[in-house]
Amino acid sequence: MTDNTPKTIYSLDNRILFYKLEHFISDIVNGKCCFICGALPDSKEFNDEHIIPDWILRKFNLHSQKITLPNLSKIQYSKYKVPCCKECNSELGKHFEEPISELLSKSYDEIASELSASVEKRDLLFRWLCLIYFKTHLKDKSLRENLDKRVEDKKIGDIHWWEDFHHIHCIVRSHHTNAQLHPEVYGSIYVNQIIQETENVQFDYIDNPWSKGVLLQLGDFCVASILDDSAASISIYHDQISSIKGNLTAYQFYEVFSHLNFIRLHLKERPEFQSSINRKTGYNIIAKRPEKIELVDEKERTGTFGDFLRLYVERTLGKVENREEVLKEIEEGKRSFLWDEKGDFNNMSEEKN
Repeated sequence: MTDNTPKTIYSLDNRILFYKLEHFISDIVNGKCCFICGALPDSKEFNDEHIIPDWILRKFNLHSQKITLPNLSKIQYSKYKVPCCKECNSELGKHFEEPISELLSKSYDEIASELSASVEKRDLLFRWLCLIYFKTHLKDKSLRENLDKRVEDKKIGDIHWWEDFHHIHCIVRSHHTNAQLHPEVYGSIYVNQIIQETENVQFDYIDNPWSKGVLLQLGDFCVASILDDSAASISIYHDQISSIKGNLTAYQFYEVFSHLNFIRLHLKERPEFQSSINRKTGYNIIAKRPEKIELVDEKERTGTFGDFLRLYVERTLGKVENREEVLKEIEEGKRSFLWDEKGDFNNMSEEKN
């Protein structure tokens, strides 16, 4: 009988190219090994990796500020890290953080122009979002779900379906393994300029482990992505995206992100990802797309995009008149920030001017 179960694969110089799923969960998810090379803490020098990159913490003065975790506890951004050896940390800096920080330090128009002109930069941005997303949820495995220590020590990350993170991990390590990502591997990505209504909100990060959605705002630059859909979600949402003829407020961007999340969760078929490794072609990460991109029948769908939108808006809405009524309308899909009563794009950038 032949065992076709994928096995951990090593390179000739003994680097781990591909983690068997069980090996990934034992060493990376549940262990304290370097999440890039897999080294044990006592085998190499470790200095750990900031989940939100250090250059972002410096730029937006976040080191002493605190991030709110899913269990509503808070932790300083400067201490929000995952296990990483010094060598791999340096490698991540050179491959991701240096070129990305250089790109995102420019004006929005310059960033948009470079992303439009360069497939390589768009691909790097996507893989960088995968990196931040993966680190965020890897950290969940070391954080208590319940802060009451009398309660069983379950972790926030215990609810995650780690099989789904295995593919993201392969992408995150692709610079280390020299894996080539086929075009179909890249997910939905949408970029626009944020109309900054207050100078207080310069940085924002949201993700969703069920839809593999990521949103990141840095100043007036904002990007949203679905990491594992082969761009299916934005393809289905194409007509609406095409009708957006201006910059967006944060709430308008949340609405775009909410639709992408909702679509991703209700795809009838999702792409299948595989790692192919052989001597002739090297290491390739490939995707098998469904022949037809479509959503499940309405009767099979759960909730609305408004469930996502309420969640994102509620974080920053503050005290407004009839707050609960407004949030309920958002949840039920009765209130839109993107479209006016006629269904036309609500261009807030024109009002701002």
